[in-house]
Amino acid sequence: MDSVMAQRTWELSNNIENVHSVDDIYCYDKKTQQDILTAKPWERDPHFFKDIKISALALLKMVMHARSGGTLEVMGMLIGKVDVTTMIVMDSFALPVEGTETRVNAQA
Repeated sequence: MDSVMAQRTWELSNNIENVHSVDDIYCYDKKTQQDILTAKPWERDPHFFKDIKISALALLKMVMHARSGGTLEVMGMLIGKVDVTTMIVMDSFALPVEGTETRVNAQA
């Protein structure tokens, strides 16, 4: 019973929502996405995005990549879409670089 209560508490404190239809989140409207990307409202308001939805698979890939990096900085890409003020991350993948490759030494 304690684990069920702990999970419910975590879900409430993190605003976890169940998607009404499993496929709803994968519906892609090209015109809507193009309009949002063309308008770029996040350039005028740095706090434009209020929520983010991350798929369990994308989160698992990010955590595994971060853990495999040890103390090094890791890099990757997120794949998804924008829905009004929500970023939806559907997948992610690691970039095969070491953290030192992102540093620029101006004296070299």
